[in-house]
Amino acid sequence: MFEYHIDFHGQNKAEQITQGVISAFGVIGFLVGLTLQDIRLSMYIFAAGIVVTLLLVVPAWPYLNRNPVQWLPSREKALAQESSKGKGKSD
Repeated sequence: MFEYHIDFHGQNKAEQITQGVISAFGVIGFLVGLTLQDIRLSMYIFAAGIVVTLLLVVPAWPYLNRNPVQWLPSREKALAQESSKGKGKSD
């Protein structure tokens, strides 16, 4: 369906954002709920934090793929390229 790419640094950044935003909204929701004695409002604030986190992290935004990994080619592909180069030299 959709293919998303996030590099290793982006995964670390996404984890930090997730923990920070959810923790902040959790503390704010707890304090507001405690002050106003309203558990429903506390849960709404925490749910808003989860939605904000999802919008910041779940789509593969470009800021999460700034350091893409350059993988080595497979052995089969490397051998095929070497053999095709070798055939051109013998002519």
